[in-house]
Amino acid sequence: MDRRNFLNTMCLGGIATFALPSVSFARVPGDGRFMFVLLRGGFDGLAALVPTDDPGYVRLRGSMAFEPSSLILLDHGFGLAPGLAPLADFWERGELLAIHAMAIPYRTRSHFDGQAILETGLGNPNGKADGWLNRLLQVMDGRKSGIAVAAGLPRSLSGEHPVTTWSPAQLGVVDDAYLDRLHRLYQHDPVLLNPFEAGLQLGEMVGDEMSEMGGPGGRGRNAAGGRATPVLRAAAGFLARPDGPNVAAVEFSGWDTHANQGLVGGPLDRQLAQLAEGLVAFREAMGDFWTHTTVVVMTEFGRTARPNGTGGTDHGTAGAGFVLGPRVSSSRVLADWPGLADGELYEGRDLRPTLDTRAVLKGVVAGTFDLTSAQADRIFPGSEGVRGAWELMR
Repeated sequence: MDRRNFLNTMCLGGIATFALPSVSFARVPGDGRFMFVLLRGGFDGLAALVPTDDPGYVRLRGSMAFEPSSLILLDHGFGLAPGLAPLADFWERGELLAIHAMAIPYRTRSHFDGQAILETGLGNPNGKADGWLNRLLQVMDGRKSGIAVAAGLPRSLSGEHPVTTWSPAQLGVVDDAYLDRLHRLYQHDPVLLNPFEAGLQLGEMVGDEMSEMGGPGGRGRNAAGGRATPVLRAAAGFLARPDGPNVAAVEFSGWDTHANQGLVGGPLDRQLAQLAEGLVAFREAMGDFWTHTTVVVMTEFGRTARPNGTGGTDHGTAGAGFVLGPRVSSSRVLADWPGLADGELYEGRDLRPTLDTRAVLKGVVAGTFDLTSAQADRIFPGSEGVRGAWELMR
């Protein structure tokens, strides 16, 4: 990729290095790669991973209940939404953990508080400002690096360890002569020169994905609509390099489905399809590095068991998530299912949580990077009483 094509779709302000003068991804002992995908807004776990054997599901969801024949049936009475059909291949390969009745340890229906807890890994929204992914980088052995494929630095990666962010933005045509003038202008000022050259270097890493992502709508948070595949391919462009980062954070917004949520082919199902197609594209783009890669997909909370009056669902408590990769122990549904009868709902309205997000994350990162339980506890301060789900990984 030449510099003109790079900056045709990349704003120099779109690449930022935090505490790093230039992009420098150091090798880590072992080949582990980890990507955290945050679905901001609270996606509906009861629509994504449907409890087909629970009689309370149809009773609660009514006209918003999926017909079992439209689902991708898994095991233990659960089925994937039609939009998630591309994940069936992960399932057949033994690379998919579908998790249900999972929640952060703090009960809230606030997006702000819920996302803060999920990203910091703490037990409440008032605490350290750094994120659990940054603490992961701090406790891992050897040298290591992380990147956020996002419009800004997500809280999960904020902290003492240096990380990099990358985000596309539209500039219009920029010719080589202009770039040469910029280079001459910046060459005696390291404050400007290093980020300028770092941006060019990142552009070479992600390659042609930039042109796919740089069109209208390229600014701001990643919306799920149509953008999951190029964003996740871009993430793979960084991770699938011998000298690439080993930790990445990606986020998609638009999961707050208060109205017109729909069923097969509806708005939520289309978003789930775009996410699933993006995950397949990510796996393909990782190439040989996929063997050592783990992906976690989570959201800040689930949604109400009953639909509201506008064909949607409101902020809830427990929900679903996914872990993907060859390092998972086997394809299965992980759920200590609490049931959907009226007396089994949390506060009479939500799926009751039976699994702490920190237990899942501890087990997954420990298995990916060969960490001890003590290291996992340091990543999630105050969680010493929460046993990591060590059995999730090989």
